[in-house]
Amino acid sequence: MEGARDLEAELGAAPPPGLVKALDDDALARLAGAIRATRRAQSQALAEAGEAGLRFVPALLRGPVKKIVGLR
Repeated sequence: MEGARDLEAELGAAPPPGLVKALDDDALARLAGAIRATRRAQSQALAEAGEAGLRFVPALLRGPVKKIVGLR
């Protein structure tokens, strides 16, 4: 049940029991990996969008604005 544990770690909660019954351990591990990769890609896209948005902020204000919005 390593796949179920991986999925639980990614979800931050126990996966739905029906999902664990419906999928084998390998499929659950692949699902956990897909969630992990998707979250990583989403985080990267958000960081890139934040940096792109900062181009509209004057250079002297970028540092404080990054700190305020949590981009540092």
